[in-house]
Amino acid sequence: MKNIKQTIKFVFALFALTISTKAAAQTLQVGDIIFHKSQSTQSKAITEASGSEWTHVGMLVVNKGKWFVAEAVGPVKSTPLQDFINRGKNKEYKIFRYSNFDPKTMTSALYTAIKRQNKPYDIYFEMSDERTYCSELVYKAMLEVTGRGAGTLQKFKDLRLDGPYVKALIKKRLTDTGRELNPEEPIITPIQQMRDVNLTLVKQYVKSR
Repeated sequence: MKNIKQTIKFVFALFALTISTKAAAQTLQVGDIIFHKSQSTQSKAITEASGSEWTHVGMLVVNKGKWFVAEAVGPVKSTPLQDFINRGKNKEYKIFRYSNFDPKTMTSALYTAIKRQNKPYDIYFEMSDERTYCSELVYKAMLEVTGRGAGTLQKFKDLRLDGPYVKALIKKRLTDTGRELNPEEPIITPIQQMRDVNLTLVKQYVKSR
């Protein structure tokens, strides 16, 4: 009898876990915007310039029933959602929903917009048509589909450019290659997108301090 009760408890626990997992998956939608704390070589400079550890962003897409993140990391590519989360610092992430985006009517257009942005990674962080970086991909894709880009554009001069990591990155990518930083160049940072009033938090994992 004891073994039967334990078996029943296990089955109910497994059933509850399955329901919970499905419910969590159902909270996600195509077009949701996901942020994590990148551990790439340039992330310290981005943190320094923007004032935030949330330094990388992508958009949720579905392929054959599985969740992926469309992201600009070299060429634009689709990364399995869990792999994207695992790459971030402490596996922390935040997923937001953009109120201007309707997945019921705009999913096809979003996929087309993402493909249109499939360009080499922009190490100069310029709003050009030749290359793209992570938050630029999200901004331009949403701009094309909804008529409004996610986040508020800034200019380079609005960022903190006097920190050691930023200075080193500017020297390596611009000065040493004969280029100059344009302080008036528009730029969109992940944290500026996260602060967009049209974004609503739908899911997150942030490690308790």
